Amino acid sequence: MFNFVFVVISFRHAQHLFLFVTVAFAGCGREVFTGKREARGVWMSRFEYANEQTRRNPEAAKKRIQEVFQRAREAKLNMVFFQVRGNGDAFYRSRHEPWSVLLTDTLGCDPGWDPLQFAVDEAHRHGLELHAWVNTFPVWRGIKPPTESTPRNVMLEHPEWLVCDSAGKPALPVPPNNEYIWVSPGIPAVRQHVVNVVTDIVENYDIDGIHFDYIRYPEGSPQFGFSHDSTSVARFNSAEGNPYKLSWDHWQREQVNQFVFDAYNSITTLKPWVKMSAAVIGKYMGSGWTSYFAVYQDPRRWMEVGKIDFIVPMVYWEREHPTHPFVPLITEWQDRVAYDRHVLPGLSAGLIRRIGWSELVAEIQEVRRRKLPGVVFFSSAGLGSSWKLVGVDAFPYWSNSPRMPWKDSIPPSPPKLFSAQAGADGISLGWESPDSLEPLIYNIYRSQTLPINKEDVFQLFFITARNVSTFLDSNATTSRETVWHYALSALDRLGNESELSNTVSVSLPSTPVASP
Repeated sequence: MFNFVFVVISFRHAQHLFLFVTVAFAGCGREVFTGKREARGVWMSRFEYANEQTRRNPEAAKKRIQEVFQRAREAKLNMVFFQVRGNGDAFYRSRHEPWSVLLTDTLGCDPGWDPLQFAVDEAHRHGLELHAWVNTFPVWRGIKPPTESTPRNVMLEHPEWLVCDSAGKPALPVPPNNEYIWVSPGIPAVRQHVVNVVTDIVENYDIDGIHFDYIRYPEGSPQFGFSHDSTSVARFNSAEGNPYKLSWDHWQREQVNQFVFDAYNSITTLKPWVKMSAAVIGKYMGSGWTSYFAVYQDPRRWMEVGKIDFIVPMVYWEREHPTHPFVPLITEWQDRVAYDRHVLPGLSAGLIRRIGWSELVAEIQEVRRRKLPGVVFFSSAGLGSSWKLVGVDAFPYWSNSPRMPWKDSIPPSPPKLFSAQAGADGISLGWESPDSLEPLIYNIYRSQTLPINKEDVFQLFFITARNVSTFLDSNATTSRETVWHYALSALDRLGNESELSNTVSVSLPSTPVASP
């Protein structure tokens, strides 16, 4: 039985009409997502800021990061997945792996700047979440093997960790090419190494999340027998390594599962607020290229036992795709896999070139229609000239990241002493932050009517950067006979929102009057 239905209809083009429906189901434990709570993310690859144009040129690399983050902010996104590990290398100051060759042309050479720290600072300056994107089990890529460095690349330091074929031979590309070289998830030391890598990041950087990619076995694993390395085979055949006598396929899935569980436990022990997520193959089960069968990846299990906060299935196909149609795939992820965790479909910006921007808009509509909590675009580079459309057609209003009550559900106190003052440049807002040991952002609500309704997405006028205490509404004075009413709320790291502050009313061009 439905408790209530709330409908908001808007938009600038009839062909892009969006219908926002919030439905609360009696007795349903799963949170229902509205426009006010929507994850809006974008992946930014290492190749976008570390390439031939920016190599050995930190200022050019920084400028590119700034441009992408500024575009994300203008498009009203709220998350950036910033790649910091590609293949056993680092785009940050790592204790365990060498600086990436992409930064200086020399593996292990300090580039003189820290891309991750720069990205964290920029993201928080724009009010964006920064999720450190890590390729999990690939450790090298290139025609030639890695050179010596300090620390050494894993391929040199631990050749016994490499994925092997059914004959026990290392699975190296022949002839050498740019395919990834992998280490085996069935080796406990491999899993611990990657856990050490990510906990090093969590300890030393104020990130909002760790995001795993390639968290699986390599392509072709069932056909080529990946990974029959000696450690995995011995463990599989032992009572200690395989106490439940699992089949080979199930045992390999369990090795990836164990990594996920260990990583989640380690991250949340260090910083309980850091969100852990994973990009996964876009089709869970069935024929063809699937998560479960093709690469021994079982995100349903991770969600079921609560050892991941959200997944991003890479559903890069169009709605009318003959074998992988978009809508049935996202429906399966929501119905079979989600449990009480979040599923954010990953959308391909490549569809813009092949089909047109309208296809992505339609896919976002389908995501909302099924009450999934948001989307992630691949990638920032792929959006290209469509960036401006994102904040007009897809996201014309601001939105907060979905809450994660299993991590924390206690909201902060509301801001104090909220005031406003009309001036020549606009209306200046100021407030005092509530007592808090964690950084806060603020929702600023604006309306021409009272009372302020913080569930109305069109009254959510602006979302601030972290830890600010002022804001200038520079366009409020365009209508000189208008009375504007303002209120604001505070949000913590996990999106828990405070009650509203006092309401302040400004009658232009007169001085503001605070309501009781």
